[in-house]
Amino acid sequence: MKKVLYLFVFLPIILFANEYKKVILQLNWLNQFQFAGYYVAKEKGFYKDVGLDVDIKEYTFNTDLLKSIKTGKSDFAIGRSSLLIEKARGEDVVALGAIFQESPLMLLVRKDSHIVNVSDLKGKKIMITPDAAFSASLLAMLSANGLNKNDFISQSHSFKLDDLISGNTDAMASYLSNEPIILEDKAIKYKIFKPKNYGFNFYSDILFTSNKFIKNNPKLTKDFYEASLKGWEYAFEHKAETAEIIYKKYNTQNKSYIHLIKEGEILEKLAYVDNREIGALNKKKLQNIFNVFKLFGLVKNDIKMDDFIYNGNSHKTMSLEISPMKQKLIFIILFLFIVVFLIVIFILKKNKYLKEQLQTVIDSTDDFILYKDNKFRYLGCNKSFEKFVGKKKSEIIGKNDFELFSKEYAQLFRKRDMEALNLNSIYINNEHIIYENQNIIVQSKVIPFKYMKSKKEGILVVCRDITELHDIHEKLKKEAYHDELTNIFNRKAFNERIEEKFDLYYRYKNEFCIAMYDIDDFKCINDTYGHDVGDKVLIDMTKYIKKHIRKTDMIFRVGGEEFVILFPKTPILEAFDAIEKIRNEVSKLNLIKDKKVTISIGITQVKENDNPTSIYERIDKLMYVSKHEGKNRTSKD
Repeated sequence: MKKVLYLFVFLPIILFANEYKKVILQLNWLNQFQFAGYYVAKEKGFYKDVGLDVDIKEYTFNTDLLKSIKTGKSDFAIGRSSLLIEKARGEDVVALGAIFQESPLMLLVRKDSHIVNVSDLKGKKIMITPDAAFSASLLAMLSANGLNKNDFISQSHSFKLDDLISGNTDAMASYLSNEPIILEDKAIKYKIFKPKNYGFNFYSDILFTSNKFIKNNPKLTKDFYEASLKGWEYAFEHKAETAEIIYKKYNTQNKSYIHLIKEGEILEKLAYVDNREIGALNKKKLQNIFNVFKLFGLVKNDIKMDDFIYNGNSHKTMSLEISPMKQKLIFIILFLFIVVFLIVIFILKKNKYLKEQLQTVIDSTDDFILYKDNKFRYLGCNKSFEKFVGKKKSEIIGKNDFELFSKEYAQLFRKRDMEALNLNSIYINNEHIIYENQNIIVQSKVIPFKYMKSKKEGILVVCRDITELHDIHEKLKKEAYHDELTNIFNRKAFNERIEEKFDLYYRYKNEFCIAMYDIDDFKCINDTYGHDVGDKVLIDMTKYIKKHIRKTDMIFRVGGEEFVILFPKTPILEAFDAIEKIRNEVSKLNLIKDKKVTISIGITQVKENDNPTSIYERIDKLMYVSKHEGKNRTSKD
């Protein structure tokens, strides 16, 4: 009987345990926020949700990443752009995705070294890894500034920041997410030189495996890749929670909690460059990187980028740039515009017989086509324009706009036509009109032309409905600058607005204040009540605060539960009173039944020599002062 009981108790456990497929991920460095997405995917159960038991291996100094994949010691690994070199050498390498669209690798110098430009490094000591593949972007940057290997003193990298601080070296190859943070904590000013600023933009932290592994495990590969990306998205949306996970479970370097959060802030910017989704790989960019490797003689044979990029890698562009498909559409539209113009001009030059034939052509288009004499009286038009006016061509010819349209439309068209004649060149204008009982936007192109034997100057007008393109543009604009959940400005919008505020400050001394607030114990809210309730708290609180700040004030969501408010032309005491009132009122809101929800705030006023980075770091530190001093309070500087 006992045996039967044991069978019923332990058999489900054994069967359940066997459901998870063992997977090994090899990192390319020591544990830190650089690999946050993988830790989160493991700790939050994203891997287990797709039946994977992932073992994350920390880097050791004798680890050969490619060999670990070839021998099957690892299933996946993290590499750099130098994987392209391995591919050119015939190695079986497939890149699943690049976590960082921009490499954090750069050259770091002390500000008091008086090294202002890259060219100032001539004759200086540079601590750089001897691995040419790893340092190719740095060497390319130096070369672009007229420095070859004989123009500076190359030192073996000690990986000790004290060598830069003490002057043992003048410049050091470093990571944006590591050494600069340490220097800031030590109050040591520094300057960085990024290869991207000189045209050498490399990927970093490329998740890769072999084609052989993918063929044998297509579903596992897809599940692991998608769960990893989900982990990264969560990590950046919940940086404080992620930093806490790393601090408690993956902190082999003994980094501080604040340091880990700062790492996350920096790495998030590198992951979402140009608003690309995490993991995106671009063939043109990879080819540019490959060309740099060629320049330094690191590769000879070309490779097919399609063989290097995983088939499951895809991304969407969330920026104001038009996608390639829409670019083609716009090109076609512009091409058709040109064709229509040529046809119409041709009509005006040919005899009556050709006019009648070609009139049929322009009547077939949905565009409004019309032409007027030097007194702005209609000489002709097509069927679409007749439909818009609501009259036959015979009733339109010889009339002017004031005889055909309302005063509002007539004045709009007359002003447009006069602009074209005065400029004596093509004039383009977007106009809002009502057509078939709908508000539409038309783009009008007005071009002066000579007509009849007298060669008097009239105008030719082609109007095209661009409502759909305009709506697409506005949608992309909103997606680019608004947070989807709370419908307020996002981090991208904040970065642009804060730059504008500093421009005004340094030009006109327009002072401003800035506050950062964070919802206290938000992780507990999510864990206790669920993410749906957490999302509702974010939405309801944001609505309340937005309603109770001035119209000139701006609110942004810059992180998971972190928000920033800009107070333009506001002294610190006034802004402090306003934010304190908001804090007190928020604590009284019934956001969750029988649960008090509070916020911790940091607020400061712009100071001389401030910049967007310094003021952001200051409010961030002030907010954490409020956290550590008991929460539900405001700290100001």
